[in-house]
Amino acid sequence: MPAAEIPYLKSEKIRAISKLFIGVGAVLSKVFSGIDLDLKKSGVLEHYAINAREYLSVCAFLSTALFFSVSGIMSLVFMTLEIEFDVLGEMSTYISGGIVGFAFAFFLFFQMMYYPRSIINKRVANIDRNLLFVLRTILVQIRSGIPIFDSFVTIASGDYGEISKEFANVIEKVRTGKPVTDSLEELAIRNPSNYFRRALWQLVNSIKSGSDVADNLAVVIKALSKEQLIEIRKYQSTLNPLSMMYMMVAVIAPSLGITVMIVLSTFPGMDSIGTESSFWGLLALVIFMQVMFMFMIKTRRPNLMGE
Repeated sequence: MPAAEIPYLKSEKIRAISKLFIGVGAVLSKVFSGIDLDLKKSGVLEHYAINAREYLSVCAFLSTALFFSVSGIMSLVFMTLEIEFDVLGEMSTYISGGIVGFAFAFFLFFQMMYYPRSIINKRVANIDRNLLFVLRTILVQIRSGIPIFDSFVTIASGDYGEISKEFANVIEKVRTGKPVTDSLEELAIRNPSNYFRRALWQLVNSIKSGSDVADNLAVVIKALSKEQLIEIRKYQSTLNPLSMMYMMVAVIAPSLGITVMIVLSTFPGMDSIGTESSFWGLLALVIFMQVMFMFMIKTRRPNLMGE
């Protein structure tokens, strides 16, 4: 299931009205063909029983509703404040309101369309973060003589985030009579994490062939550990230029900028450079740069490194 509830898919009214846009959704599903796979991997398809055509029709309906709402409100605001744009002609109030409404609707549509992808990215990060701990736990229990199904129960009852939820679904299916290998194969197919998928296929092949599961699992753990070290080294190599850029842009440049502004403000006719608003603007720019660098470092952090 998805990492979080999606309000606009839970509402029966929204989904009922959006059926009027089912034709638009059918056209959009051909244009954005990857949305179908994103819905499957994010768990939205299974949890909300909605296909790509229906999901895009919901996106189209809500975007259209937002367009007319924002356009009407902004046109009313422009009329009340008597704000006119001569470039747009006599209907400038309505046209400008429509432009603002279109911008909001455009942003909402693509945000909703790529929301399943953001769910996938969060799930992949959560799975990769706990994967090595899970595999090592399974390996220790198998070598201790515990049956593999019982090790799955241990993982499902543990605090391993998305992996615990996935194994809980596997256990539920097995207890209803489905073979373990079939349940693991389904999990491998719909799972978004490449590392987790690789480990699951190794488990399935080992169980089917009757080979030693512990030995094959140890090979997978060793390979993942090596990839973790490789990612850490890559991350380290990206931090070096980022740290230099941070020192230049967020530390040295503001310090020199303040000094230059103070010196220039002492010259005749350049008093406006050293005003209070200029320094507040420089402070806002420094804060923005700090947040931007924090975001850049966070996004480049490998999932296998964990928290």
